[in-house]
Amino acid sequence: MPSYTHDLIVIGAGSGGLGAAGFGGTLGLNVALIDKSVHLYGGDCLNFGCVPSKALLHVAAQFAGARQATAFGLQAKGKADFSKVMDYVHRQQDIIREHETPTYLEQEYGLDCRVGEAMLTGRREVTVNGQKLTAPRIVLATGSKPRHLKTPGAELVKQYDNESVFSELNELPEELLIVGGGPNSCEMAQAFCRLGSRVTLLNRGERLLSQDPAEAAHVLEQKLTREGVTIRHQTEINKFKDARTAMLTSDGVPNGKLTFTHLIVAIGREVRTTGLGLELAGVHTKDGKIVVDDYYRTTNSAIYTVGDAYGHEMFSHGAEKHNTDLWTNLLSPVDRKHSLKHFSWVTFTDPEVATFGYTERQLQERGIDYETVHQSFDHDDRAVAADYRDSILVLYLSKAKFGSAKLLGGCMAAPGAGEMIQELLLLNMLDADYGKLTNKIYAYPVGSRINQQPARDRAQRRLLSPLTKRLLRAAYRLQNR
Repeated sequence: MPSYTHDLIVIGAGSGGLGAAGFGGTLGLNVALIDKSVHLYGGDCLNFGCVPSKALLHVAAQFAGARQATAFGLQAKGKADFSKVMDYVHRQQDIIREHETPTYLEQEYGLDCRVGEAMLTGRREVTVNGQKLTAPRIVLATGSKPRHLKTPGAELVKQYDNESVFSELNELPEELLIVGGGPNSCEMAQAFCRLGSRVTLLNRGERLLSQDPAEAAHVLEQKLTREGVTIRHQTEINKFKDARTAMLTSDGVPNGKLTFTHLIVAIGREVRTTGLGLELAGVHTKDGKIVVDDYYRTTNSAIYTVGDAYGHEMFSHGAEKHNTDLWTNLLSPVDRKHSLKHFSWVTFTDPEVATFGYTERQLQERGIDYETVHQSFDHDDRAVAADYRDSILVLYLSKAKFGSAKLLGGCMAAPGAGEMIQELLLLNMLDADYGKLTNKIYAYPVGSRINQQPARDRAQRRLLSPLTKRLLRAAYRLQNR
């Protein structure tokens, strides 16, 4: 057998790399984990994404709550002290960072953490800081980078993205222009609007959140608009006239200009493929992505990808899912194929938009027969008390032959939706009958009671038909003479 320096080499110490290397270390394997900077350990999620954005949203929610309380007598005015806001964001990052440093990972998991530029120099070989490391398996968790606008005049403008907004922005934007209609755009639009910026969101599509149901996106858009965000759909920047002026088009037709003081671009991400020596290791790329199969393997069967490097589900928990599958494949003779059957994601705005399981588009692409259930919050007691009656729950159920139905997927737009869908996701994962919620007793009036309402409605329609009611009346009278 060939001699290797390590059992496993992982390049990239973000969510994907930490998961891959950490589990290997837990097993007692000799694992090398490499990233080019100590400050990049923790990856995009800790340093530029999930953690700082959620901390920012938390602070912004305090401002929104104060403004809402003016209806009941509280006096509140003014804008955020942005330096104090960012101090809070960075403090929260530092708390989490304590458990994602090379020193901690070496002590806790026994990893061989390296800091330096890693390059593939053979089919099972990585060179870092002039030293060659070898292993029977290599995992690329090299992440992605934000796309930027390349329209004429773009060089005149400072384009903030999810990385630079938390490391370089040092003042609250007066007039903020955000380009993009996805989760990141929506979260930043709401956060900065609540902190005191005047925000305009440009979206080239017809609506926000194109991967979520239109009904849910509409609920969010209505809330953003009420809070003061200006949203312009089917609109793009044709060119930048100067560092503060964008010339706009709609369907290719000139549509005026827009001035701004700051620009945030959230138009997607690109997989990192350059500078890794992929060609030296027989790892092919196509259309800007690493070529992979459904089992996370590259064109070199010894090299795998997880996280953003895989090119799908660019979420931190997407990396977690990839690692669960990857380690099953590395430890078992039966490979686990990539699937989105039980995946979920959340846009952490107010209201949150939480989607799980198959989307309607995926069901149609797979030819799966389903029915759609729409559940309004209009008469839900908790929604009435807490004033979120415009929320919505959309469920996709299998066609039931004898009354039972499985949860194929769904979406909720409501405050705390990411938490409230968790029992629905569990039913989806267990392939359990949705009707199991019918007789569950919820503490009154928790918000998640809404999950039960469609199940009860279905049960009543099935069990309380005119014939069934006559039989039950007869049974009662016979039993209680």
